[in-house]
Amino acid sequence: MIKRGISEKVLLYLNFFGSISIFPFAILRWHYGDITLAIVDGIISITLLGFFSYIFVTRKTTVIKILNAIFLATALLTSIAMKGETQIFWVAPTIIAIHYLVPIQHAKIINIILLSIMLIIVFPDTDLVGFITILSTTTLTASLAYVMFRAYHNKQHELTLLATLDPLTASGNRRLLETKLSDVIANQRREQYPMCLILLDLDNFKDINDEHGHAVGDHILKSVCSLIKEHTRVLDSLYRYGGDEFIIAPLNINLKAAKKLAEKIRDIVDNHKFIHNIKLTLSIGVSEYKIDDTPESWINRADVSLYKAKNTGRNKVY
Repeated sequence: MIKRGISEKVLLYLNFFGSISIFPFAILRWHYGDITLAIVDGIISITLLGFFSYIFVTRKTTVIKILNAIFLATALLTSIAMKGETQIFWVAPTIIAIHYLVPIQHAKIINIILLSIMLIIVFPDTDLVGFITILSTTTLTASLAYVMFRAYHNKQHELTLLATLDPLTASGNRRLLETKLSDVIANQRREQYPMCLILLDLDNFKDINDEHGHAVGDHILKSVCSLIKEHTRVLDSLYRYGGDEFIIAPLNINLKAAKKLAEKIRDIVDNHKFIHNIKLTLSIGVSEYKIDDTPESWINRADVSLYKAKNTGRNKVY
């Protein structure tokens, strides 16, 4: 069984503990005769429990995150409208929760709407000093949350790039390739359509490194990647699989079309003038996705084809 991710676990905790923490208020308010608020708290508690159950069973979080954010904002506004200023204490945790649940720009819009409606609600029953205090503190809370979460998301993006990109060629690395192929295979099991990958190997690249040095070798690796991206438009589909091996995947085309593309790449590299007039060729293996493939079996078939190209003289596509 696949382990639950951190995001999924946090959503489960948020909805479960939110539900059980609010439910006692529903009981107490019902006991003291505050029936309307008791019903509101009960609805909030049951809805959060429903979100928890949906995530627990389906493990889908994208839609629930948006619904969670909208529901929390609506529940808070309803509570403030019915109970007054005492419920403003819940503004800060709600703002933070919304920032966690949805993308930063969406969170900003939801929180602006939330605070605007909240201020409209409390204005008639609040003196000027109290209103300015509420305006200042809630706006400051929302602003700080926006700044901190934006910095957090920027840092996460930087870390993701470092973890998933090859620093030399700016292509995806092996880790990102495995994740991508796993996602593609999962989609294929729901809806099948032609899908291929291309495995490329630079012929005799070790000899280039030995003769001209690794700096020249690195320059050629970057040049090859630039040529592929420039002439094939596979900007987000090129991955460095090994030292001088690259994979282009996924390609939403059949095997015949994939081999045609591979032949185009082979010809472009074969006719390109590299630094120091170095001559470079590629051996290429192509494989099409088959039912019940894993990322490893799919790549292995391309690897078998690649070795056929190597063993029959190199600078070929199989």
